[in-house]
Amino acid sequence: MAFLKMDWKDKQYAAITRLSKRKGWDFSDNNPYFERAYIFLPKVSIKTKKQLKEELKKHGYK
Repeated sequence: MAFLKMDWKDKQYAAITRLSKRKGWDFSDNNPYFERAYIFLPKVSIKTKKQLKEELKKHGYK
């Protein structure tokens, strides 16, 4: 899938995957982006990137 045609959530997953592979992080709870990728992004209630940022900030993440 072309990057420009991806949904914003798919772009977030792609960026997290790319960064994790580059840093050598596995896809477990040791990954610093674990909560973002496996807890917050799959939520149906989050429809925009702004809502994601607000939700992360509410729970103490950057």
